[in-house]
Amino acid sequence: MRSRIARLALSLLLRGCARARRDERGQALVESAIIMPLMTFLILGIIQLVMMQHARVMTEYAAFNAARAGIVWNADKIIMENAAIISLLPTYEGLFKQSDLGNPLQMLKRIAQRALLYQKSRRLPQAVDLLKNGTGKIINNLPLINDKNKKALNKQKNKLLNTAEKMADKALQKGITKALGPGDDRFVSVKIINPKSSDFGRRGREIEFDDPKTRDQTRLSIQVQYLYMMRVPFANMIIHQAWLAGAAGKELYGAIWNPQMQKKETGFRSVAPLKLGKGGYGSSIVGKMAKLSKQGVYMVPIKTTYTMRMQSNPYKQSLEVK
Repeated sequence: MRSRIARLALSLLLRGCARARRDERGQALVESAIIMPLMTFLILGIIQLVMMQHARVMTEYAAFNAARAGIVWNADKIIMENAAIISLLPTYEGLFKQSDLGNPLQMLKRIAQRALLYQKSRRLPQAVDLLKNGTGKIINNLPLINDKNKKALNKQKNKLLNTAEKMADKALQKGITKALGPGDDRFVSVKIINPKSSDFGRRGREIEFDDPKTRDQTRLSIQVQYLYMMRVPFANMIIHQAWLAGAAGKELYGAIWNPQMQKKETGFRSVAPLKLGKGGYGSSIVGKMAKLSKQGVYMVPIKTTYTMRMQSNPYKQSLEVK
């Protein structure tokens, strides 16, 4: 009798343990279903942020190499961009395939633009000097005009030709840009912060890098902008939307919890999408990044600066290359 009772008690105990284990497994499944998506997003977000930090470090390295190339190549923007691109090669694998931003035609346009601007900056002052010398000789050899009038004529002649040179310079600059097209789809670009165009004077002569008087003008300061493409699924979209919201000064897309703003309004309301047309962000970097995001390409601009002392004479045409 006692053995039967003991066996029955043991059986009930085993059944209770089995039921408890089943309940615990069910609870674990529910908890996993709640936690796993959050943990997955957290892990993906951390991976993407680490990759972005790596890209930032590489952009700083690219700015250093670009500045080092610029100080010995007369602040040539094309050469500095090439140095930056080579430095950033480890970070944009697959960039050409996914976003079609590597446009060889654009590179050829910039090379042609640089050559034309160089010829403009070189030939135009030569032509104006030739005109000044030729007309000056004609005025000085006029027999019926005294020296005072000759001096006045030369002064008016120089003023007229200087104005003509300035107008021709602007017209040629505009014509070159129009002929080659204003479009720019570079994912790595260099902006020269110092020296400025005003440092070269009206005639745009080169600046002597080893002249103590031009110490401020021969300090090369550049900014490198890298359009970094995020590649971690889901995390790239969320981080890009957060960046876009901050860059455009807008709220995030979608239904966002907000307090009631007016009568009969629910706690949820849809936020209007970013305005990209006329009067919006269409032509800005924010607009370009927003348009690319609609194609599934999530990019953010990373900017770094670097400064070095020039080791060669900077040219004005280096600043004119767009």
